[in-house]
Amino acid sequence: MSALSVPASSPLQVLSARAVRVEGLGATRYRLRRDHPYTGDADLDLAFSTFDALVIPPADGREGAAAVTLLNGITKPLAHSIPAALELARGGAGAILIDTPLGGVRRPGGGGNPGAAVAEIARRGVALDVPLVARMFDGVAADLAAAFALGADAHGIGARGRRALFGASFGCLLSSFAFGRDGLGDRLIGAIGHPGLPGMARGLVDTFAQFSGIPAAVVTGGLRLGPLAETAARRMGGEPAVGALRFARLLSRLGRGGRALDGLDPLGFASGESRPVAFLAGERDPVATPEAIRDAASAYPRSTVEVLPALGHGWYPGARPADAPTFGEACGAFALRQVRDWT
Repeated sequence: MSALSVPASSPLQVLSARAVRVEGLGATRYRLRRDHPYTGDADLDLAFSTFDALVIPPADGREGAAAVTLLNGITKPLAHSIPAALELARGGAGAILIDTPLGGVRRPGGGGNPGAAVAEIARRGVALDVPLVARMFDGVAADLAAAFALGADAHGIGARGRRALFGASFGCLLSSFAFGRDGLGDRLIGAIGHPGLPGMARGLVDTFAQFSGIPAAVVTGGLRLGPLAETAARRMGGEPAVGALRFARLLSRLGRGGRALDGLDPLGFASGESRPVAFLAGERDPVATPEAIRDAASAYPRSTVEVLPALGHGWYPGARPADAPTFGEACGAFALRQVRDWT
């Protein structure tokens, strides 16, 4: 299959495409490449530039349907977005799922947390700094534009005026960036994440020990103690643990904000925004608390925030009420409500 027509700034190669069934619905699974100078290392950049996409058209086959891109959080493959995508497709909207850098097939080094990928990046001599974050944000924004083009060109979904960006956790922040800086999409929808870069970074650092498995004392000390903390982390979890610690250190720098982040924080583009935005918060989420999401959302003139009781950063084991939908289904139902007038 040849490359499709996409914006000139984001040439997209379709390496493969195959028809699949996802819980009874027809879909197309793509392997894509959109070259971007993430790190300057040829092998790493190839890994980051090659990613999967899954397009699920509306279940009823309607023509000219709305399109929603779905972008998950750090380390999460696009499969985590499938329950939400199915809710959208069954409700009459098309869904386009893609991997994000450090997630899915774009996670060099493997492993279940960003530490392994970050360790591989550091091993190659790539600086873990704000410019690297900026290049990743740039790349994701262009990938999302290319995803919309793919949906329109190959599947006839997402006519102008009927395109929405949906992101969960860090995917919410990245989608907010593309929405605000590049004007991509007509609506922004987020879950368990918020569009403020410093706030999202601080929330991730605050709960980093819980998700990385590194004791809180090492995470906290690692932001100050440098090599000593890295030695302790290496003894406990090898190079992935060191990578996780370095990632926390980078997040801490992002959380402090400052002029280095000018143009990277989505909230910097929010005040004059006329397009609607909507966020789903977890009542017990320590990463993106309802209060933090409401504060960030208040920067947008047309914003709404819905809080899901008992939800943390996703459902924690044993916390999901017996009659509650899965987190993915809840996200899909929430997203569908935001685009119901398009279906």
